[in-house]
Amino acid sequence: MTEDITTSQISGIEITPSDVEALLDLIRTSRMLQDYMNDQTAHGIAEIASVYFKMINAMISTDLVDVMERGLQDPQLDKALLDPPKIGVGGLVREIQDEDFQKGMGVMLTLVKAIGRATED
Repeated sequence: MTEDITTSQISGIEITPSDVEALLDLIRTSRMLQDYMNDQTAHGIAEIASVYFKMINAMISTDLVDVMERGLQDPQLDKALLDPPKIGVGGLVREIQDEDFQKGMGVMLTLVKAIGRATED
């Protein structure tokens, strides 16, 4: 087995100097995180995670996720993202007559009102 200065083989895996440097970066990052982690940091992370999981649970217990998923998969949305339509005041007035637009605005207004009510607590 010949040894190459730039690469080594350990159990059939070729390791390059950039691989070694990446491993050293991971070790340095791990040490930095270890120094950073304390009870206060862990408590803060737990609080953020708790709020996040509460929000996820609230969304899952409603139809919001399903509706948003179907809306994001709409082919018309893809077309609009690739070539956004330009809508002026007249176009907006025409869109107000569209039933899908009215339903979407109804959902959005209901959400905004619910957020407003939630601020009273």
